[in-house]
Amino acid sequence: MEEIPALPISTLEYLSLYNNKISTINDGAFETLVNLKELYFLYSNKISTINDGAFEALVNLKKLYLCNNELEEIPALPISTLEYLSFGNNKISTINDGAFEALVNLKELYLYNNELEEIPALPISTLENLNLHSNKISTINDGAFEALVNLKTLHLWGNPFKCDCA
Repeated sequence: MEEIPALPISTLEYLSLYNNKISTINDGAFETLVNLKELYFLYSNKISTINDGAFEALVNLKKLYLCNNELEEIPALPISTLEYLSFGNNKISTINDGAFEALVNLKELYLYNNELEEIPALPISTLENLNLHSNKISTINDGAFEALVNLKTLHLWGNPFKCDCA
């Protein structure tokens, strides 16, 4: 499968589209899936583009898995109900301004094994678990975690940190 099929199933709560060859998520791709709570795009997809408006209809979505794809940037995600978000194993080096602004309920964010060179600004006070392992982060800027007042777990291993602790 190379495209997301039209699925006029308004009662659907879980959708798994892993192990396909989907490369783009178009506007309105999920417009009829208003009750969807979990959306999996795991393993062997080739998603490199997420168009603005692709997730607008997903007003009940709690978990979004976009790991193991070819994304280079994170677009704005207008999903206020989201609690779990995984972008692990992509090629992300850029997080667009406002990408996480609407994520007022996000508790878990996975950005491991990407191309990030610095810890992104994360204005997500609800975040409890942040995984940034195996990126290209070499320093931690002052205030990097200031807004993360509920953070309980942080994974930073596998980054090429430079220490001037002498």
